[in-house]
Amino acid sequence: MKRARRLSITLITAGLLLAACGGGAATELPPDQLTGSLTVLDWAGYDAPDFWVDFQTTYPQVTVNFEIGASDADIYTRMKAGDQADVFHPYTGWLQFYVDEGLVEEIDTSKLTNWDKVPDEFKKIGQINGKQYFLPWDWGFTSILYRTDKIPEGINSWSALLDPKYKGHISMWDDGPSAVTVSSYIHGYDETAVTDEQLAAIKAEWTAQRDLTLFYWAGEPELVDGMKNGDVWVAYAWQGAYALLLGEGVPVAYANPKEGRNSWVGAYGIRKGTANMDLALTAFLFMAYFF
Repeated sequence: MKRARRLSITLITAGLLLAACGGGAATELPPDQLTGSLTVLDWAGYDAPDFWVDFQTTYPQVTVNFEIGASDADIYTRMKAGDQADVFHPYTGWLQFYVDEGLVEEIDTSKLTNWDKVPDEFKKIGQINGKQYFLPWDWGFTSILYRTDKIPEGINSWSALLDPKYKGHISMWDDGPSAVTVSSYIHGYDETAVTDEQLAAIKAEWTAQRDLTLFYWAGEPELVDGMKNGDVWVAYAWQGAYALLLGEGVPVAYANPKEGRNSWVGAYGIRKGTANMDLALTAFLFMAYFF
């Protein structure tokens, strides 16, 4: 649920102007005559009406439906099990799996005008084995969000998520790989090459941490509510939760841990075998151009 309002910014706005662009679509039909239904498997928050109002105003006869995934693991599991979403939204650590399992269409970049103007480093994020399977769309980072009125001394380490003094006021994202990453930062492990022994120690660490946790959040709105009402003091969070809470006057800070923050890039892919390829490309135009 890595939401655009988490200060995520389009990576390649100038590049995703489709061949029929100028506000147009990837089909020959006039916008008001284009019909159909597009299903998007996304994260909570990306289905907000204001993100899709331009697309739906331009294509009033196209229906956009959303399925909401709780995590990258959840989205991948759904797609592998045969989910029929036309478009899905994974993050960089998971892209290879979709290609290996034959779950994602290769994108014909000749249908994307100005593609040659997109920086190569951005293109490469969505490439596997030299082929373009994904369009990078948003990026950001992860850190510790905390209530400054509850923890005036501040937080400077990921170890705060495991600190007994915050028992009953900690919230962790319900995502195993993220727990591994946090422990790797704390203990100086190479998160890309965790050993069996290290993984066993991490499992034990987070099993013990369970007693300190108020709840595991699956969607960012849960976390925001917990922080807002004062039940949660410390949390694993994306910067959007920080921005939302700060905008509502909630006393929060976003830590700069000594171990460093965790960065990420999100991308959109098109399901292998979808009958809505043109419609999906048209949606890509609006996701890039208007967000």
